[in-house]
Amino acid sequence: MFGKLFDKVSTFADHHQAIIAAIVTLSVVCISWGIEKLMEKHIFYKHPLRGYLIAVIGGCLVLWLVQHYILHAI
Repeated sequence: MFGKLFDKVSTFADHHQAIIAAIVTLSVVCISWGIEKLMEKHIFYKHPLRGYLIAVIGGCLVLWLVQHYILHAI
């Protein structure tokens, strides 16, 4: 069951890489925006600059992890 689904998604991803890239980009932006707003409201409410810097560093770390582990594994 999951094998057929994985094959369909894999075939779709091979033919429509721009669409997959746009979906991944949109999801990463939405997740990082949400995490930044949560940190701003609950953790760094007195020091917003610290929250922004941690969000940027965390985003760079996630991009590095994606590039290093996922792209080299495929």
